[in-house]
Amino acid sequence: MTTKFDHLFAAAVPRIANGTHQRDELPREGGRWPISVVLRPSPDSTLAHTLDALTQEAAELAGPGHWQTGRLGAAHLTVRALEPRRENIPPDDPAVARYLSALQRATARSTWPVGFRVTGLTLTPGSVMACAEPLDAAADAFSDHLTTELGPDAWFEPERRDIWYLNLLHFTTDIADPSPLINWVATHRTTPIGTTLIPTPDLVRSTHHPGPRPHMHPIPVPA
Repeated sequence: MTTKFDHLFAAAVPRIANGTHQRDELPREGGRWPISVVLRPSPDSTLAHTLDALTQEAAELAGPGHWQTGRLGAAHLTVRALEPRRENIPPDDPAVARYLSALQRATARSTWPVGFRVTGLTLTPGSVMACAEPLDAAADAFSDHLTTELGPDAWFEPERRDIWYLNLLHFTTDIADPSPLINWVATHRTTPIGTTLIPTPDLVRSTHHPGPRPHMHPIPVPA
């Protein structure tokens, strides 16, 4: 059966091959990387270390400058983004207070931990992605509870996301030689990567960390 991950790969390959792939930019007001609810594998878990190693491999193939989103401590599954990005969030922000209250209620209504099986890699027009499947109905149920508890604050992403995934690498610039990256992902399309049990969700925003392994790093909100 063809999956959405298969469709993403098929659509992304020609764009990456001819250099018309998407390129992330540093975060800005009203843009990407907003306050979000995420599920994060424990940095101590085998899966987190496996994803970190795969992220390093992908980065070596893609070349310098791309964001290593799947590195240790940064890898995450996004449940939903809650608003456009805001650069400055006051400590007493009323929207954040509502988000936290809704998250607490949704968490209390849900079964924990939630589990995922990571079944392989794919490409999107803007990233190298690890494909995930829930081990049971708990993850989708939590997402639905969160929508209900957010009420009007669910406006930004009103529908449940139709796939679960962890991005390993976000493209930010040219890929000098895309063929090795495409071939490497193709060989890992159905390579089992591991499982994880996540005990709690997090409300986070992301900050850009430059350096040898640049990435957007999720930090708790409020922080």
